[in-house]
Formats: sequence, C-alpha cells, structure tokens
Amino acid sequence: MPEAATAPSGNPTGAPQSDSTFRGGMSALEKRCYKEAIALFQQAIDLERQEGAKNPKMKFVSWLGLALTLSQGRSEEGLKLCEQAVKREFFDPDLYCNLGIVYLRSRQKARAFEAFQKGLNLKPGHRRILEELEKYDQRSYPVFAFLPRQHLINRLAGRLRHRLRHLFGKISPNEA
Repeated sequence: MPEAATAPSGNPTGAPQSDSTFRGGMSALEKRCYKEAIALFQQAIDLERQEGAKNPKMKFVSWLGLALTLSQGRSEEGLKLCEQAVKREFFDPDLYCNLGIVYLRSRQKARAFEAFQKGLNLKPGHRRILEELEKYDQRSYPVFAFLPRQHLINRLAGRLRHRLRHLFGKISPNEA
C-alpha cells in the first residue's frame, strides 16, 4: 500500500511546520503557559528560517514579544519585538493589539491607547482590542464637579469611590 504523500515541509497537511508550531504557541499562550509559548514561538521563527524565509513572519515576532512580556511582567525585549513587528507590517491590527498590551505592561498608557486606536482604524470592530479597551475604561467624572479634578478633596473622594466600587461591585461611571 503506498504511503500518503507528504508536503515538502514534512507534514501531511501541506501547511509549513512553522505554522503548526506557531499555532501550538498560541494554544500555550491561551493556557497561560508562557515559557512553553515562548519556546514554541521561537521554534516557529527558527523553522521558518529553515524553510527558506529570509525574515520571519512579523506575527510570529509580535506574539513572541507579547509572550515574553506576559512571562516577565515588563520586558524590554518583548517591547522591541512588538515595535519591530508593527514597523514592518503596519497593516495588521493584531500586531497593534499586542503592542498595546505590551505598552500597558510597561506602564505606557498613552502609547498603548494610541496603538489600540491605530489597530481599530485598520479594523473597526477588532474583538481583542475592544476587550482590552473595556478592561481599561476611561476615567470617571470627578466626584465634585465644581472642583478641579486635581483638587485634594476630589482625589481623596475618587480613591474612596474606587475602593467602594471594587468592594461592592462595579456601577457605571456616570452614577456615583
């Protein structure tokens, strides 16, 4: 009986091995197995080079950067990888989403929201970006509207309101 024909990459589906390894990295990342995801993303990049690609796919690089950042909290290397990916493939909203998450982890909120906005400009209903923005919703109105936001009384009352919201469950920002 003849054997099934295999693709040049060595797997019977015809998809490059680097793509299947990348999908394994995505699965590990979903399970929050960051070290495994990092290893698989790095392996996907290496396999792609072995398959003859001059430069790795930027989505591989971006997801590696995100995994590094999620694994280490703050990661200069992760930030550089995500920025590099966005510079080379500036038309992929997923890359902007990854960059935004990495910026948030690096405490660069303004740059994060800028990255999210660029991603939404490319794909207005991007689910992951909208989920991230939902996590970091806009500031509530000052407790005492007749005082400036930076006034000591507003700051103290705002902190108290914030703690009470987390204690008793969130209510809409316009209510309290």
